[in-house]
Amino acid sequence: MSTNPNIAVLVMAAGAATRMGAIKQLLPWKSSNLLLESINTIKKCMGRSVHVVLGANADQIMKECRLETKGVTVVINPNWSAGLGNSIGYGVKKVLESPQSPNGILVCLADQPLLTTNYLNSLITTFNRELASKIIATNYGNKAGVPALFPTSFYSELLTLQGDKGAKELLEAKKKELIMLSADGQLTDIDTKKEYEQIQRNIHDNEK
Repeated sequence: MSTNPNIAVLVMAAGAATRMGAIKQLLPWKSSNLLLESINTIKKCMGRSVHVVLGANADQIMKECRLETKGVTVVINPNWSAGLGNSIGYGVKKVLESPQSPNGILVCLADQPLLTTNYLNSLITTFNRELASKIIATNYGNKAGVPALFPTSFYSELLTLQGDKGAKELLEAKKKELIMLSADGQLTDIDTKKEYEQIQRNIHDNEK
């Protein structure tokens, strides 16, 4: 492979975030909001294209984020309520409709704002070093999770994902075919208002 593989990035932002009690994608973060900051980080990595998968509150998110001006491809999953797995599958389907099929698809979440461009690049660099033969996933202790970069040999399985667990069951089933990298403290998810407020406080304290 070349040193610059064709990597498509899927940013998963389709959920309703019922535990948050607000539109999570639009929560204030740094100078904008969670979704836009995630997109900004991802666009700086070595991925060739960025696809944002929306579902719940898609119209409002599109309007407030002005996504049509951000240099990303917006995918709206009409069946987003079927779970994260379904939205991943739908996003992969749309990516594969592009003229040039990517060498790999990097699945990211819109609610992991501490992840850095350097970490995403480390996934891509490792993927390239392994000649796109293995899944490069993120280490969650003894389990693998996203961000995770999938080679072409797993596209068919990504397309059939269903339910709320996203790619977790696929990663669990493919333990022998993946490499896990450590994100070094960058993995905080934001699922509840309490978690959002806590991570905001932590960042504020660290900046003092």
